Amino acid sequence: MKKCSLLSVIILFLFAGILPAQKEINVGSNLLVDNNIFRNHTGQGDLVTIPFADLGYQFNPGQADEALDLFFLGYSGQFFLFRELSRRDFSVHSFSAHYNHLWPESRNLVAVGGKVETRLNPEDYSYFNYTSGGFYLNYKKYLKENLMLLAGYNLTGKTFSEFPEFNYLENILSVQTSIFLQSRTSLRFIANYYHKNYTNSVSSLDSVFIQPPDGSGGGMGLGMGPPFGMRRWGLISDESEGFYRYKWREDEFPSTGQVKLGFTVAQGLAEGTGITADYTARLNPQNHNRYLPNLGESVLNNEELFDDHYSYIGHEGSLQLKQLLPADSRLTLLFTVRNRNFRGRPALDLEGYLLPTGENRRDKAVLFEAEFTKRFSTGMFQMTNDLELSVGLGIGKNRSNDQYYDYNSSYFIFSLEKAF
Repeated sequence: MKKCSLLSVIILFLFAGILPAQKEINVGSNLLVDNNIFRNHTGQGDLVTIPFADLGYQFNPGQADEALDLFFLGYSGQFFLFRELSRRDFSVHSFSAHYNHLWPESRNLVAVGGKVETRLNPEDYSYFNYTSGGFYLNYKKYLKENLMLLAGYNLTGKTFSEFPEFNYLENILSVQTSIFLQSRTSLRFIANYYHKNYTNSVSSLDSVFIQPPDGSGGGMGLGMGPPFGMRRWGLISDESEGFYRYKWREDEFPSTGQVKLGFTVAQGLAEGTGITADYTARLNPQNHNRYLPNLGESVLNNEELFDDHYSYIGHEGSLQLKQLLPADSRLTLLFTVRNRNFRGRPALDLEGYLLPTGENRRDKAVLFEAEFTKRFSTGMFQMTNDLELSVGLGIGKNRSNDQYYDYNSSYFIFSLEKAF
């Protein structure tokens, strides 16, 4: 797979080299210090180095001064290198192609494109591995001078190397309306509909009790865990009392859907200062979902196997302040609150048993993030020009009736990027 990725990058360079193209090359690295890398109750911290590279070629087949048709080919790669958990190192690679056509009189725009992405993990954690591919079509139209409509369609497919039960095709329909007012206020309304079709049979749990070696023991009680995968940490294995092992049986639903509604207000307060307020709601027409109950910890936002957004309904609000500063720098502050109510996913204790109340999992989170970014050039050497430095930090807490997901977290990130 690594050889294939390298070959693809070389082919991209060669193909773009024969075209009248504008090259876009960005390389850099992030340094992440996180005190809860898994976002769970264990509080496992680590230092993660994340080198990355973005390679792109943009070309216009028309006149040099008429950017009515633009083609873009690109590659993006990230490598996640852990200090304490080096056995979990992985990389993500993506290749994309896009085409935009602009009608200058009306400012209407059509955009079409696609992307292929893969995640590569070491053998012990290959259940994170996936390959995805997608296609999108967007159309932007100005209904009035200050009223814009954006409509889009996405088709995405994804396959997981070790969990084919999660393979899917996903259709996304989206509509966005933006209103721009003379008071330097902009309003945006968003409606998305997601529909996921699983390409393999759905499985759920059945259980078999395993007697202890001496044939005694009163058992641990069934206490059925989550509807897909094993109990927390795989097997409950106190051999002095026996334990349950799970097998699979067929279930009934082949697909699931969700509606996402959003509203944004952005206000320019002064020259170089802006504030944005967002609200998002997720609604489930069907309470169907598949997930793994902590068979392995999620690392750096690969949540789809564990906390797929189809698993919950909820509300999220955020308030963001952006301030442009002297010397080509800016400061961004973001405060977020959210609640997630999971459906068909019972809350468990740390041993994997249902709570006495039998309630579903509920999460409430509060997050604060800050980022300072500065662009600069020293003028001494080519390699020290067009640099971007970013420093960020974040703190948060997630309160959950499922003890595994009740945690505090904080992180610090340093990033340096070079544009060629």
